[in-house]
Amino acid sequence: MKKRTVLWAALATGVLMLAQGCTYQNELQYFTQEETRGYEPEQPKETENETESEASSETGEELEGITEVSDLYYAYYCLDEKQKKIYLEILDALTNMKKDTPLSTVDKSGVDLIFACVMNDHPELFYVEGYQYTEYTLGNVITGVTFSGTYSMSGAEAEQAKIGIEQKLVECFQQVPMNEDEYSTVKFLYEWLINNTEYDKTVENNQNICSVFLQGRSVCQGYAKAMQYMLQKADIQCLLVTGFTNGERHGWNLVRVNDNYYYLDPTWGDASYASGNTADNAADGVPAINYDYFLVTTDEITRTHSLEKVVELPLCLAVEDNYFVREGLYFDSYDEGHLALVLGSDSAKSAGYVTLKCSSDSYDTMMQTLIEEQKIFDFIDRQGASIAYTSNEALRTISFWNLSDAGHTDIS
Repeated sequence: MKKRTVLWAALATGVLMLAQGCTYQNELQYFTQEETRGYEPEQPKETENETESEASSETGEELEGITEVSDLYYAYYCLDEKQKKIYLEILDALTNMKKDTPLSTVDKSGVDLIFACVMNDHPELFYVEGYQYTEYTLGNVITGVTFSGTYSMSGAEAEQAKIGIEQKLVECFQQVPMNEDEYSTVKFLYEWLINNTEYDKTVENNQNICSVFLQGRSVCQGYAKAMQYMLQKADIQCLLVTGFTNGERHGWNLVRVNDNYYYLDPTWGDASYASGNTADNAADGVPAINYDYFLVTTDEITRTHSLEKVVELPLCLAVEDNYFVREGLYFDSYDEGHLALVLGSDSAKSAGYVTLKCSSDSYDTMMQTLIEEQKIFDFIDRQGASIAYTSNEALRTISFWNLSDAGHTDIS
C-alpha cells in the first residue's frame, strides 16, 4: 500500500490574505511532499477494493454525537449532507489540532472547498495556516484520505492567545447595549472594532483575530474575522466574504440582521484605512468611522466590491437596517424640512460632521443644491468659516465637516 502526502503551504483560494494590506497572492504557491512506503492497515480489509461508503463508516461513528450545528455558520448550511460530514471532520481536526484524521471520502477534489467553508465560518481557528492530506492507495485504488492542519503556533501558544482574546471580549461585551435589537448590537460592535483597531500592514498576525484583539492593529481580513467573531458571540450569523476591490484582494462580511441579509465592510469603515494613514497621522477632521458600507445591499456592495463565491450567497435586498435609514439620514428627495432637522440636530453639532445618503433620484439634486449652489449655508451658520465636504458617488453619500480641511474641497 502506498501513502501519498500533499502539503498545502497556503490556505485555499478565498481564505488567506498576505500581510501586505488587503492583497492576496495572485497565484497561490503550493509545495508538495510525497512519501511512498509499505503500509499495513491496522485492520486488514477482506478485499483490495475498499468502497467509499466503507471508508466513511470509520469516521461516521466518531461523529454520531454531533446532531445539530448552529445556524450561525452560514457556509455549513450551503453544503450537501456528504459535504457537511466532511466539514465536521475537518472542523474537529482543526479545533483539536489532530493529525491524520480519516475523512469520510476517497475523493480529495472537494476537500479544498470544504476547508474554505470551515475557515470562512470559524474565525476562532486563528492559529490555522493551511492543511495537508494523505492519500492511501492499494494498487491504483485510493482506499482512504486523512487530514491534518498546519498551524502558526503550538497548542499552548494558541490557548494563551485564546485567554487574551476572551479577556478583551469580556471588556467589550460589558458595554454592549442590553435589550436592544440586532441592529444596535451590530452597530455597537462595528464602532467598537473601529475605535479599538488601526489599519497596519506590518503588524504580526494581521490575517486573523489575534492582531485585532491582542495588538489593536490589523488589515482587512483581521477586521472582517474580528467582526465575525464578535457577532457570533452575540448570536448573530456572520460569514467572512472575500473578493476584490480596486484590483486587489479584500475581505468583508455577510451579516444576518433582524432576519435580513446585508453586507458590511468594517475595514472601509475605518478612517485610518480610508485616508491611507494610521491614526497617528490621520488627516485632521476626518470622522473616525464611516458608515457607507454598514449593512448595505448586494447592489450597493457590488458597485465597488467583486464577490468570490466559495458558496452561494444570498441576494441582499433589505434596507430597513441600513445605517442611514435607521438613523434618519436617508433622503429620497430634496427636503428642506428634513435637512434642517438633520443638520441642526444636537448629534450633528456635537460630532462636528454629518453624512447624508441619497436615493438615485435625489443625489444629483442634493449635490447641485447643497454644493454647487451652496445652499448648505442655509442650514449651517458657520459665521464666515468654510465647510469641508466629501462625497461617495457609488453609494450616493455626502459628508460635511464644520471646519476647514486642506484634504477636502471647501465651500466658501
